[in-house]
Amino acid sequence: MSAPLPRGGALHELRRLIPYVRKHTKLVVLGLIFITISNICSTAIPYVVGSMIDTLGSASFTSTDVTWLIVKILALTIGSGFFMFATRRTIIVMSRYIEEALRNDVVAAVKDQSQRFFHERSTGSILAHFSNDISSVREFIGPAIMYTANTITTFAFALSWMTSLDVLLTAAILIPVPLVATLTYRLGKRIHSTYKVVQQEYENITTHAQETASGIRVIRAYVRGAFEATRFNALSKTYYEKNMQLARVQSLMMPGMTVLFNISYIIVLTVGGYQVIQKTLTVGELTQFFIYLNQLLWPIAAIGWVTSMIQRGAASMGRLGALYEAPSDVTSPTSPHDVMITGNIVFDHVSLSYDGTTQVLDDISITVPAGTSLGIVGAVGSGKSTLVGLVPRLYDVSTGRLLIEGVDVRDIDLHVLRSSIAIVPQEAFLFSESIRDNIRFGNPEATDEDVVAAAMRAQLHQDILQLSEGYDTVVGERGVTLSGGQKQRTSLARAIAANPKILILDDALSAIDADTEDRVLRELEQIMKNRTTIIISHRLSTVQQCTNIVVLENGRIIESGSHAELLAQNGTYASMFERQQLEQQLS
Repeated sequence: MSAPLPRGGALHELRRLIPYVRKHTKLVVLGLIFITISNICSTAIPYVVGSMIDTLGSASFTSTDVTWLIVKILALTIGSGFFMFATRRTIIVMSRYIEEALRNDVVAAVKDQSQRFFHERSTGSILAHFSNDISSVREFIGPAIMYTANTITTFAFALSWMTSLDVLLTAAILIPVPLVATLTYRLGKRIHSTYKVVQQEYENITTHAQETASGIRVIRAYVRGAFEATRFNALSKTYYEKNMQLARVQSLMMPGMTVLFNISYIIVLTVGGYQVIQKTLTVGELTQFFIYLNQLLWPIAAIGWVTSMIQRGAASMGRLGALYEAPSDVTSPTSPHDVMITGNIVFDHVSLSYDGTTQVLDDISITVPAGTSLGIVGAVGSGKSTLVGLVPRLYDVSTGRLLIEGVDVRDIDLHVLRSSIAIVPQEAFLFSESIRDNIRFGNPEATDEDVVAAAMRAQLHQDILQLSEGYDTVVGERGVTLSGGQKQRTSLARAIAANPKILILDDALSAIDADTEDRVLRELEQIMKNRTTIIISHRLSTVQQCTNIVVLENGRIIESGSHAELLAQNGTYASMFERQQLEQQLS
């Protein structure tokens, strides 16, 4: 599911950027000073050119006069170019700094969210924020600010020079300005709304591409390549059509500006030509007006371009703002308890519902003393993974309390809590790095000897030695070069290397054959000593050595006790055990 489109006007959405710009006030001020000096130089050039033309038209001019005027023009041109370069070195660099800060803040906003946040947003939609949205905001902060300042200062200085020459002619030139403002305002609103739709379609196409790449094995296995290609083509066509709508709106801006600008040319030629005939305006002064109009051509054209960038930046900043401001239902306490975690866990009448109506866990009460083990079994969808997800606060309880060392987990600093816990999920996620780095991920300070020891305990060492580069073998995206069992054992080795106080195995041996599982379990007996361990498994052989075992059904505990006690109850657990024993004998 995608994040909702942001609401509000462009200025409201762009206010979010004020804190970022304030951090680079010095660069902004320097950039504005440089662009002002650049335009002072450039707008002085027409005056010198006009003076040269009038000088050449007089009978008393000398070569020294002309040479001096040429030197002035060259000096002003060099000054204008140099300070424009300095402007780019300040404002554009500032925009890159802010782009970096925005990317870091997006990562910070995403990593602090609970699991519920990721249930509501696809990976592709989050990636779209990193690519298009941040780039659009940077274009507004850099080029848009620079060209806006350029437009304002050019107009101010050019109009000052023109007014000093002839007030009437200057006033006549300004006739098209209200039309320019009206055109810019109306087209700007359409660009803003259209670009929001374009960004939403880009998010959809990014999501589909990411899911297709991640699920390419499934797509090939079910021969759905042509179908997925057709779906992607349909999304691409929609994205193309929305972009074309945006392009059509944007394409109206430049021609409209050009027409209005040419009207100004006609006005200067008509009114100024008449004044030259009447001897109230010199040819040099009329030439100055034409040069000033040429200087105003780019700023006028830039109004449309800048408007487009502002509206696109505002739409993207609104989307980013919605991501930043997405409330996290799992946050670190402002005044956390100072607690030394040893692994004493108490589920005190814990209940959980995702949306306030659907009950996932119902009145769960379990005590897990430090150094003991808890086995959790039950049918698919009974709430096993959700229950263990409460311990590192992937979710927070709806009612009841989860206590660690007698302290509510909501009162423990998140970093302290999670750094004491290692989770081995059923679907092992590996990074596209070496096996060594994947095992060391949970404990960056682990030595090579620690990595090898963890791999040996996870029964992975011999498999690694068979690989071409051993522990330096890069496993590919999501560990694509390894088998399912190898990935699970790599994930287990990662948890072992982290040396946590609380170890959670969420059906972590499901892809491992029975013989390897037996060897892993023997190693786990040593690992579990003096360590609180919670094991979820469909294979009862994995949990039968646990201190306590609970059976979940529809989010409730229906049986609990040791392996022997549960068999004696002759209930659900006993039936599961008998069935698995029979299956094992038949196999």
